[in-house]
Amino acid sequence: MKGIANAWTFSRIGGVDQVVIRNGDDVAALGDLDQKLWAVLAMPAAQPAVRQTLEYLDADKDGKIRVPDILRTIGELKARLTTLDALFERNDRLAIDQMAEREMRDTATHVLAINAGVGQGLASAFCSSGIQAVDLAAVDKAIGAFSALPFNGDGVIVPASTEDEAVKGLLVALIGAGYSAQDSSGESGVDKSSLERFGTDYEAYRSWIKEADSYTELFPSDAEGRKASDLFRTIRPPLEDYFKRCRVLAMAGSPSAMGELEALMASILSQNLPEDAPELARLPAALPDASCVLRLDRALHPTYGKAILAFFGTMAKSHASSTAVSQAEWESMAATMDTYGRWLDGKPRSGVAILGAQVMDGVFGAETIAGLQGLVERDLAMAGEADSLRRLRTLLLLKRDFLRILCNFVNLEDFYVRKQGLFRAGKLFLDGRELELCLNVGNAPAHATMAGLSSMYLVYCDLSRVDGRKKAIVAVLTAGDADNIFIGRNGVFYDSEGLDWDAVITKTVVQPISIREAFFSPYKWLVRTLEEFSMKRAANAEVANMDKMKGIAQATAQVGKPDLKPEQMIPKKVDVGTVAAIGVALGSIGAMVTGILGMFFGLGVWMPLGIVGVFVLISGPSMILAYMKLRKRNIGPLLNAEGWAINGRLKINVPFGATLSHLAALPLSSTRQIKDPFAEKKKPWTLYILIVTIAALVAAYFAGWFGPLFG
Repeated sequence: MKGIANAWTFSRIGGVDQVVIRNGDDVAALGDLDQKLWAVLAMPAAQPAVRQTLEYLDADKDGKIRVPDILRTIGELKARLTTLDALFERNDRLAIDQMAEREMRDTATHVLAINAGVGQGLASAFCSSGIQAVDLAAVDKAIGAFSALPFNGDGVIVPASTEDEAVKGLLVALIGAGYSAQDSSGESGVDKSSLERFGTDYEAYRSWIKEADSYTELFPSDAEGRKASDLFRTIRPPLEDYFKRCRVLAMAGSPSAMGELEALMASILSQNLPEDAPELARLPAALPDASCVLRLDRALHPTYGKAILAFFGTMAKSHASSTAVSQAEWESMAATMDTYGRWLDGKPRSGVAILGAQVMDGVFGAETIAGLQGLVERDLAMAGEADSLRRLRTLLLLKRDFLRILCNFVNLEDFYVRKQGLFRAGKLFLDGRELELCLNVGNAPAHATMAGLSSMYLVYCDLSRVDGRKKAIVAVLTAGDADNIFIGRNGVFYDSEGLDWDAVITKTVVQPISIREAFFSPYKWLVRTLEEFSMKRAANAEVANMDKMKGIAQATAQVGKPDLKPEQMIPKKVDVGTVAAIGVALGSIGAMVTGILGMFFGLGVWMPLGIVGVFVLISGPSMILAYMKLRKRNIGPLLNAEGWAINGRLKINVPFGATLSHLAALPLSSTRQIKDPFAEKKKPWTLYILIVTIAALVAAYFAGWFGPLFG
């Protein structure tokens, strides 16, 4: 028989129906709630405010929190807590009687005992004295004390964990050779995997070192062997070339070939070249001998001569004569050195090679290694207690943060009701206002595609700090106007951790901000247009005057010269047609203005409505457009650009949007000194307007426009 379905409560938040999480029963029943009714289906795990808790929820470590992660965690909390109502306390303090697992209760009791400095046997009596709850600070303190113990359950043994000098020496040697792991106390030590890696490398190194016996007669020491190998690699190419030339000379059987070589040598040597000159590379290591023998007591190539003598001096046992080396002897030595070189190159490059003689001479015997392995096993025996402390810490993190995560996932109550939201990055102070709704920008290309769909006025900023850190944000402008918002303007950003950043505007996405701003926008546009037109006309007039002055100067310079044409001195007359056209245009404009004024004054008592109508005709279209845009404002596209999977439209209406941007205002208890010593003298505009109004009324009276009104 199926249980009774949970009675859900929904509220209209952000333009969509969102479930209300009222108590622990609602949390426990979230698995039965249709996912189509969840506000979010996936969110990035990189949210600084609850980073540790989200890392735990992200079990597969893919960087995203999804519905199955939420439901799995709810199942764990149902098993660990006596009631999920404890989540609504929204803190990291948990009473022992709120823990459903006996292991967690025992661990919490142990934590209280550790922090109080009493023995584990007195823990129960200590708790009965009145302290019945643990918090995150107490658990962190207990974990720190436990981690400082010689055996803390992490399986890592540090030198301070043993009094055995042999084991301690082995630990120091292994750590120095790179076989180390970090202990939970922060020190370097050795764990089981480090020992296994050392054992594997040790066997490989021992197999390699055994092959050294076949070269002990050839080289008395490892250093001489490596020196000979390096010399061999240097002289091999020129000696291969030398013996090839010897074979060619023996095949030719003619002294002319030697004569050509001697001529070449004489030509090169006549240039007095340095030893490293590229021309010398054309010469053989020595004068070729038809008997294919290298004479060490004769002249050798200046570049390779010293290396050749040093190599054959080291390999003295491999050839019969100290002054000559035959081709057969050279080939035998080359084969030996090839084998030796491959053996050298095959030396294990792991840390065990650093230990070298210490390992092979038995300094660290099997008994010492076994002793270290025993210490590792002893430390691992404490892993259960360490794991219990970590689980208790995780439980406290979930108690503190999980309900907030639900209020940013199942619904967005954290944003709409508390005005927080995990996605909020901080506050931007700019142009005498505070913008609360700021998001980090981690995917700029996605924002370029999605930003316009939000129907919000967006300000993108690059942030930087003195320590070199940089990032980008987007701020939403929901109040005031954007008259003084421009690319390159500076501001200050305070992140969620309280750090201040220098902010520079890099991009704006222009959208309506409010109905009020839309009402004045046509008049602002008209003023800007007139200003631009006036400035353009003034600039053109200045250019024309400058051109005229240049023309007069040139004409003055041409006076008295024979090539001056008379028509160049006569100014052009104004075209009569142009004057007529201007007159007709002015007449039409005057007639239109007269008609409009006549119609306006003819309204009589309805004249105020006519004034309102004029304003409606001018500002109405922009206000209607702004109204339509403001109704579509949606934060969803911005969150989507940052990896959130929003399950609906998250609207920001005008009243809520007004709470996200704050304009500068004087405090209520403040006073203002009205007198400004540098204020400009004001003109009597009120008097001017009154005079113009009276003149217009008098003109209307004499024109008979008030006849129908009083008639």
